[in-house]
Formats: sequence, structure tokens, C-alpha cells
Amino acid sequence: MKDRSAARVLLLVIVIASGSWAILAAVANLKANAKEPPQTEAELWLSWSAESKSAYVWGYLHGFERGKRDACYFYEEKMPTNSPVPVEKLPRRVCLDSLPEFTEIGRYQVYVDTITNYYRKYPRDREGGLPLIMDLLATPPGLKNADEIHAQLGN
Repeated sequence: MKDRSAARVLLLVIVIASGSWAILAAVANLKANAKEPPQTEAELWLSWSAESKSAYVWGYLHGFERGKRDACYFYEEKMPTNSPVPVEKLPRRVCLDSLPEFTEIGRYQVYVDTITNYYRKYPRDREGGLPLIMDLLATPPGLKNADEIHAQLGN
């Protein structure tokens, strides 16, 4: 009877040890196959799908235009309204005309391609964050390619 009991315990230990090794091997395999998260803006951008890149640009452009409009209307509301001023000199119009514009609005792929080309050519530029690059693509300054962006960032 003791032999049977000892054999069962030994069998149970072997099964548990084998199962533990199998689990450890599976976890090690998962870790080996897992990609590290992107460390730079370039790695992040280049890891995104085409749809994600377009969605980022779309959101940035629409947010920029909405923010510009809201800020200028807010500015106009704070100005005194008791003087006759020509329409083109109204604070809202002056504000809207003085802020940068994205001339390729509606053509998101132009911005996606420019950012992608920049990050492929200059993946180590630490100064080239996505919002800053988008700002440089606005007019002014209206930079058009990776080399102009790189030069502007002073890298």
C-alpha cells in the first residue's frame, strides 16, 4: 500500500513539475515574441497603420482649426465694441488671418507622407515630436519635406 501511495505522490510531483516547466516555457516564448513598445516618436509613428496615421492627422487638423476659431471668437468677445471698425480690422478677422493655416486641408495623405518620410530619414531626431512637425507643416512656415523639417529643428 505504501508503494502505491509513494508512486502516486511521485507521479503527481512529476506532473506538477512538467506542467510548471510547460507554463514557464510558454511565458518565456511569449516574452521573446513580444515587441517592445516604441521608444521614440519615430518608432511610434512608423509602428502605426496607415489608418491610424490618417486618423491622427485628421484629428490634429480639425482640432487645430476648431481651437483657432474658438480662440479668435473668445478674443473678439473680450474687446470693447463701442468703436466703428472695418470688418477686416475686427479682432476675430485679424486673429484668424494671423494664425498659421494648413493649406492641404482635405488632403491628409500629404501630411502623413511627409511625417513618414521625415521619421524614416531621421529616426533619431529627438526634437521631432508629432505636434511640432505638424506645426512646421502649417503655413507659415509651410515646410514641405523631411530635410526642411530637420534643418528647422536644428538637428
